[in-house]
Amino acid sequence: MNGEDNYLGTLYQRFPVNVARGKGAKIWDVTGKEYIDCMGGYGVALVGHCNDRVVQAIKNQAETLITAHMSVYNETRLGFMKKMAALAPPGLNKMFFTNSGTESVEAALKFARKYTAKPGVIAMNGAYHGKTFGALSVTYSEKYRKAFMPLLDGVKFIPYGEPEKLEESIDDSIGAVILEPIQGETGIIVPPDSLIPKIREICDRRKIVLIFDEIQAGLGRTGKMWAGQNWNTTPDIMCLAKGIAGGVPMGLVLTKQE
Repeated sequence: MNGEDNYLGTLYQRFPVNVARGKGAKIWDVTGKEYIDCMGGYGVALVGHCNDRVVQAIKNQAETLITAHMSVYNETRLGFMKKMAALAPPGLNKMFFTNSGTESVEAALKFARKYTAKPGVIAMNGAYHGKTFGALSVTYSEKYRKAFMPLLDGVKFIPYGEPEKLEESIDDSIGAVILEPIQGETGIIVPPDSLIPKIREICDRRKIVLIFDEIQAGLGRTGKMWAGQNWNTTPDIMCLAKGIAGGVPMGLVLTKQE
């Protein structure tokens, strides 16, 4: 529409809207036409486009320091981590920074494998966790997967609402279960109230790492800070991104100490 397609690879369905600016829940195109943005970057613009506090924080930080490697200490980063620790579910007191949601999932899968020394992962039918190689391996949709087969070995998919299928699918190779407490891309699938606690109980009993992907459902979108809190359930690893930085590319993984 504006010449971008001459340069970009074909990845997304494009809408005939040439966005120029945004504020709150609205965006405006280059002609000044106003739209209500029901998309919000798939949950990125969680506090609205160009939120005043976010804009000011970005300005202040950009004038002071734009990057600080993890090999050095930084007071701004420490302040963020203290705030996250106060918001995090009990026990998830270790953090790992990433640049995106799919990187958070990649890191979570690696943490689980390192901890358990087991390659197998159980994911859910309808799941969406990203499109990098490991995250794509636990993403269900065939349209994303088929061009890149074979993906990671050892991934099993089960129906989301059937915990008995989880029991049946566990063998000695399984080290982790990954799920969205409320599935996003597949249609905002809210599980039965008994499901999430039951999966937690099975993982505890079978000594399997439970990973919650809260990238879309977390940060207050369900009325609780974390979607898992709607069922009083805490995972072993939690993946975050999207709205966590108000539009700046960022992800975070929260884990238990062990």
